[in-house]
Amino acid sequence: MTETRVFKDIRTGGSGEDAAALPVPEFMAGLEALQAEVATEKNLVWERVADGTLSMGLLKRLCKEYYFLGVHYTKEFGSIVSNAPDTEVLQMDSSEHFFHWLQNLADETGFTGDHNHVDMKVEWAHLLGIADDELVSYRPMPESVGAVYTTLYYMRRSYEEGLAAFGWAGERFAASTDYARKMYEGMREHYGIDVENFKVHAYAEADHGDKADYLLRQVVQTAGQQRRVRRAVEHVLLCRNARTAALNRWLDEPGALRS
Repeated sequence: MTETRVFKDIRTGGSGEDAAALPVPEFMAGLEALQAEVATEKNLVWERVADGTLSMGLLKRLCKEYYFLGVHYTKEFGSIVSNAPDTEVLQMDSSEHFFHWLQNLADETGFTGDHNHVDMKVEWAHLLGIADDELVSYRPMPESVGAVYTTLYYMRRSYEEGLAAFGWAGERFAASTDYARKMYEGMREHYGIDVENFKVHAYAEADHGDKADYLLRQVVQTAGQQRRVRRAVEHVLLCRNARTAALNRWLDEPGALRS
């Protein structure tokens, strides 16, 4: 006797994508409120670099942390480029999403004039006397691992989630703290080193952050998009906030500060 297999009908009349979406300005205002609720820690390590009181040992550790972030983020840019929704334009520079991330990829990988952003961090390490084997064997904080791989997860899931995770909750939020200028000027004035990585990010990140906000507004039109983007922003900011709190705990260590 032949057994008949019956597959359950999956047609439920909709997956939630057709639910009523919020007006885009209202949704984006909600993201701002979410950021204010979740991203509550102020990075005190940046402040100690800015005033020159962070110990050299902790400055070197911070450099290794930034290398871990940079080497993984930079290599994942291609996923956002390939997922961009406007790749079928007649000319590449007629696009907005695709062309922005293509330029960003070229900038990050060193094809627009600056050194690539991984090499910049290696150069910073060399200025501090950190050997290459010490840099690549460094074990990052668990909070850094969580922040990086949560971001990478959303960069691979969908375009709007990648844009939200890296561009809006990443570059845009980082630019709002003015961290790059603080780090660049602090190390130049108090540690005697000129670090290209932060000189470049001081101007580039603000521009990238503004464009991320502009582009995100175009891809949060449906309820499903809004749900996915809000989740990505919340998870990334939770991890970034935990990382900031972990960095601040460095300052409780003996010898964390120099006079």
